[in-house]
Amino acid sequence: MNAGSGSVWLHGASVGDARALGPLLGALGTTPLGPALRLTIGRAAGRAAAGGWYPGLPVDVPPWPFGPAADRYLARHRVGLLVLEYLELWPSWVRAAARRRIPVAVVDGRVTARSLRIAPLLRRAAGRIALFCAQAPEDAAGAIALGVPPDRVHVTGTGKHEHVAAPPAPSPELTAALGRFDVVVGSLNPAEVGAATSALAAFRGRILFAPRYAASVPALVAAARRHGRRCRLRSAGAGEAEWVILDTVGELAAAYALGRFAIAGGTFCAREGQNLVEAAAHGKPVIHGPRIAHVREEAAALAGRGGHAVDGWSAAVCRLEALCAGEVATGDPRAALGALRGAVARQMQLMRPFLEAVGDR
Repeated sequence: MNAGSGSVWLHGASVGDARALGPLLGALGTTPLGPALRLTIGRAAGRAAAGGWYPGLPVDVPPWPFGPAADRYLARHRVGLLVLEYLELWPSWVRAAARRRIPVAVVDGRVTARSLRIAPLLRRAAGRIALFCAQAPEDAAGAIALGVPPDRVHVTGTGKHEHVAAPPAPSPELTAALGRFDVVVGSLNPAEVGAATSALAAFRGRILFAPRYAASVPALVAAARRHGRRCRLRSAGAGEAEWVILDTVGELAAAYALGRFAIAGGTFCAREGQNLVEAAAHGKPVIHGPRIAHVREEAAALAGRGGHAVDGWSAAVCRLEALCAGEVATGDPRAALGALRGAVARQMQLMRPFLEAVGDR
């Protein structure tokens, strides 16, 4: 990276955003243009995870999204390009960038129904976006509805699928601490804890629960006691516990390798899905529910090829038992996900004119 030129500021909200930006960070770090890179992540857990994943990369708390804080951040770090993951569209940041003639790009762009409901509040900021890289055609249409000029909107896919090529392997310490599982229940939403644990209480195999939020850990521990299951936390050593709770940050993507099968949390509640790729990248068949608005491309790619759609938690356990017994074909999820890759190359091509101007800052 060339510290003597301007910098590229990338921002995401969460652990998932920090991980999704990894392939793009890698591509930016190896470009001959050599801009300095800075990453901000809104949640503390995301910053902690990013610090481990990207050693040597400055990972900051984002500037306050109101008042002059963004203007000071842009000036201090000589930012020449602001890249927002998903749709972290803070109007004050965009205004500050516009005043300094700094282009704003959105990558892995997803426009939700909530974003469209507050479109009047975002319209002016959306009109200032220089490049919108949408995940899917529906998101491109949503971006235009928000007010992004149509000629600046492109469908490129999402960088999180680039992880398919080389999913993170579990460390020897993680493997020794946890052991092997019949199923990994990943990114379990708080709204799903009750129904998931009640249904899985009928399953006699070993389960690793990875809650979406640390606040769900006590509820999972209580559910294990209520259903008579021996339960341990990852942070306390799993031992021979039937139910293990992954109460650490940043280990789920690797921990999927320790399970025979996976269940995708968030797909059984209004959260509308979290991630199907991380488990599928390890070749693990993935069971998911009907709420897949956020992962519809992944679900479509996996349908009949390692993805197993069910309508509720009871059906998920039935499918899990059938998979364990060899009564249902598992499919090959790794082969299916290959078609989803390539987003970062498309994003880099579209950002190249902006990157060339970063060095002039």
